[in-house]
Amino acid sequence: MALILLVEDEKLLRWSLKQRLEKEGHEVHTAEILAEAKQHLAEHRPDLMLLDLGLPDGHGLDFYELNRESLEETVVLVMTAVGQVEDAVRAMKLGALDFLSKPVDHRALVDLVNRSIEVRATKRDAGLAKRIQEQQLDEHVVSESEAFRRTLEIATDVSEGGIETILLLGESGTGKNVVARHIHRASSRHDGPFLEVNCAAIPDSLIESELFGHEKGAFTDAKQSRKGSFELAEGGTVLLDEVGEIRYDLQAKLLHLMEDRTFRRVGGSRELRADVRVVAATNRNLQQMVADKQFRDDLYYRLSVFPIEIPALRDRSEDILPLASMFLKIIQQKVGRTYDGFTREAENILLAYAWPGNVRELRNVVERAVILEKSRVIEVASLILDRVHTVTAAPAEERPAQAAGDGMPQGIVALEDVEREMVRRAMDAAGDNQTRAAELLGVTRDQLRYRLKKFEEE
Repeated sequence: MALILLVEDEKLLRWSLKQRLEKEGHEVHTAEILAEAKQHLAEHRPDLMLLDLGLPDGHGLDFYELNRESLEETVVLVMTAVGQVEDAVRAMKLGALDFLSKPVDHRALVDLVNRSIEVRATKRDAGLAKRIQEQQLDEHVVSESEAFRRTLEIATDVSEGGIETILLLGESGTGKNVVARHIHRASSRHDGPFLEVNCAAIPDSLIESELFGHEKGAFTDAKQSRKGSFELAEGGTVLLDEVGEIRYDLQAKLLHLMEDRTFRRVGGSRELRADVRVVAATNRNLQQMVADKQFRDDLYYRLSVFPIEIPALRDRSEDILPLASMFLKIIQQKVGRTYDGFTREAENILLAYAWPGNVRELRNVVERAVILEKSRVIEVASLILDRVHTVTAAPAEERPAQAAGDGMPQGIVALEDVEREMVRRAMDAAGDNQTRAAELLGVTRDQLRYRLKKFEEE
């Protein structure tokens, strides 16, 4: 059985398709307009979406393009009228699996839906295998710096000491989830599950069920009972990432779980036990949130039994190049290319940057470089840095000699020249499609247009 979202404005067709698919055992939710479909995606994660293209409040493919992230694990089938060949082609490019021509043949629809669900299951299995392989590489913790080594030593001591509630603090992108996995692996719970819950990415209406589970009939769409993260992680560890985003009224239930290690599913009356270690992580100032009445003080004190501060990347510069090399190894496996590393000039640029986005930003920079670089080694020109930040200069004996006459060190290029070249390369790679070029560069379309105009006027 699959959860299907049917987006169709013709009432009779919508009703007949719903009836036919429900007869096959699927759960079908319907939307008459795109606004209803958007609301559905905010609350549910459909296995498959049947999308009409001509809708009263917009074009179906524009909606698909705007919501591709929410539909990443959803199979999309589009329904087109005769003669909409260009729309069908665009749908395929966006990632739609297939399309149906109107009028829709019900037997063909059922066959296509069933095949599509099988394809989705196969892709999910393959994707899981790929994520496991990437995670195995990610789990190699880079700790060349004294600052991060000390952090891992503290994390190990806390883990082995049996403390069951740990709070990880630090800027966004510092690798708090990596430290959480390290705590799990170093503990007596290492053979148990490790579940990561991103509290900021789950809609408010779903977060309670995600954490605690629900009983059948607990709410409108609760067709069957479901275990939450704390049940699924029995004997292991739950990472509550972005814990500061949990809504205030749910914090009391979370506090009860951490104090008594018991909870109830949504709509349930039985007390269930939770044999889990809770690692919470946040980049927010929880003390200030407590003062502003946005976070419960009793929950804050319960979470911060043992707080660990994760150092920013600028404070562990010895890890920059090893991390960059590790990310290059991971990403080149994904894209099927082989690189020999970074040029010395590129390494100097990486070391001189302050990394306001920390380890996450470094990975993004390496990923963009792999997309742009055509040779076997990553050059300076393929490094796109989002902001102009520098740290301390390289020691005198490591600094390149000054180029004659221009006052610039050898191998260093003016940032504006690098930016201009990257914009040109992205436009070439995207076939002058501004939307695609903006995606490659990690900027908005308006930001790209501004740069194109600026460079034209120079």
